Amino acid sequence: MRSFTWALIAGLLAISVSGASTRETPSSNTPSAYHLADGESSIDGLLEKFRHALEAKDKQLLRELRVTRAEYLDIIMPGSVDEGQPRATYDATAKNYFWGILNGKSIYVEANLLSSYGGKPLKVTAVEYRKGIKRYRDYTAYKQLMLTIDDGSGQPPEEMKIGSIAEINGQYKFISYVRD
Repeated sequence: MRSFTWALIAGLLAISVSGASTRETPSSNTPSAYHLADGESSIDGLLEKFRHALEAKDKQLLRELRVTRAEYLDIIMPGSVDEGQPRATYDATAKNYFWGILNGKSIYVEANLLSSYGGKPLKVTAVEYRKGIKRYRDYTAYKQLMLTIDDGSGQPPEEMKIGSIAEINGQYKFISYVRD
């Protein structure tokens, strides 16, 4: 039953695909009514703020780099269908459940990131989307990032696996920090 629940979550959230390593943005045809409040204008800008949040041990900034509850429930969740398909609909119970799972797990990952990397000078030397880039009806997902991080210690760079990024009309935010 537990694996069925996770399979259902993965399917409904639709945030995993196989793929490549690139920073290019697919052309966007997202309805202009959708936007991410305080989103960054590029993935590089988002990753720079992410790096800064970790270096500064800024829990609030780290949280602000993720989509809000409203953005997730109003754009990401219903828009996680193939292009050209109608938006998905969910009742309040499903919405609360899926947001609760995603947000709760992200909060734990945030704490782990701050514990592991907080206060260290960091440099992102490479970005890979382990599960590719996928264009959905209402947004583009850059799935399951793997960042190569150099902390300046002279040790070999380390790989940091984190969640996915959403792009909506030229604005970028993390969907979550949850990696699978």
